[in-house]
Amino acid sequence: MATLSAVETEQLRDIRSRLNRVPKGSLGDKSVGPLSKGFFDVCARTFEGPQVADLRREVAELAALKASDPAAFRKAFDAGVLQAIVTRRLVIGGRERSSEEVT
Repeated sequence: MATLSAVETEQLRDIRSRLNRVPKGSLGDKSVGPLSKGFFDVCARTFEGPQVADLRREVAELAALKASDPAAFRKAFDAGVLQAIVTRRLVIGGRERSSEEVT
């Protein structure tokens, strides 16, 4: 298991919480840039080890999408893709239970 320290766990939960509070559409336009940068920074610090290789690949694909097609990235942003990736990292790190375990 790719464990997470308490600090890493707090960083991931904080960025997820901030992402959850961004309004959809034009109201959240000013927040997308700084929060997506924060998302990519936190991922770079906490997505280490072979257990999270797939997540690193997904983050790299999101970064490429942001560079090539900002409108498509915004749709992914609004759809909660970034939060889902953060949640999956917390599950892999043993800090949260997956939805399959809860039901």
